[in-house]
Amino acid sequence: MEKDTILVVDDSDIICSIVKGILETPSLHIYIVHSGEEGIIAAKKLHPTLILLDIIMNGIDGYETCQILKSSDETKDIPVIFITGNNDSDSVLKGFEVGAADYVSKPFIPEELKARVKVHMQNIKIQRELQFLMKELKEMAVTDYLTKLYNRRYFADQLQVYVTQYMLPIFLLLFDIDNFKKINDSYGHNAGDMVLVTVSNIFKLLLREEDILSRWGGEEFMICLPNISEEETIDLANKLRKEVSKYTFNCDNNTFQCTITGGIIKYDRSISAEKNYSNVDQALYLGKSSGKNRCIYNDPILESTN
Repeated sequence: MEKDTILVVDDSDIICSIVKGILETPSLHIYIVHSGEEGIIAAKKLHPTLILLDIIMNGIDGYETCQILKSSDETKDIPVIFITGNNDSDSVLKGFEVGAADYVSKPFIPEELKARVKVHMQNIKIQRELQFLMKELKEMAVTDYLTKLYNRRYFADQLQVYVTQYMLPIFLLLFDIDNFKKINDSYGHNAGDMVLVTVSNIFKLLLREEDILSRWGGEEFMICLPNISEEETIDLANKLRKEVSKYTFNCDNNTFQCTITGGIIKYDRSISAEKNYSNVDQALYLGKSSGKNRCIYNDPILESTN
């Protein structure tokens, strides 16, 4: 079971022991320090779920400690509940002004302390769930649901960044799985899905961090290779092709192999992105029509002069 941690910052051993006795459970760990300075260090190290912070302490007091925590990117989002014997309106207001989420008065009423902590823990749980959902939604907007590769729209957006902001050579690779319909017809759509995922993973293993890999549509994959030479591009394309051709697929007691065909172009900034896509698609078509399981480098400028 994953534990949440509450950091208690109080210079009184008795208060710390009381808090620990009231709150600690198998799923909630209580970590104790005795000064504001120690609290700041511990907060950055532990990233606790919640901080219980005494106001009056030797050294820097709770107000200053809270201000420092809230001014740091590492700790600004951790909720702080002040522990205070001064529950007059001025003290409480000052606590909220420096960033506290709540306060609890000493001496503690155990059920009140539990209730206040419970409310904030529940809020944190809801925030985590919302963050997780937002992350999933963001990923769904830019990735293909099956292969988890970037989708066509995201690829186009990222390519545009490379084209406009970095005046480096860019090559495009467009790969297509050969005879993919035959794989689906012979072994079923589960086998086809497995091939798509496996080919995606082979590409991921061999490409560089700066390369952009996308599922272009159906059984096609588009790759952007920035800051690379023509020779390196052709070598990499053939390496990807050969690795796929060597792989043995196993699905539902069926064993088979497949190949891929690739088209390669150097991105031409003098024409539109769509025209570049058309050129690399043409290179792929030449590979398909000339026997498959090969990579074709198609220079449209040279082609137009022949």
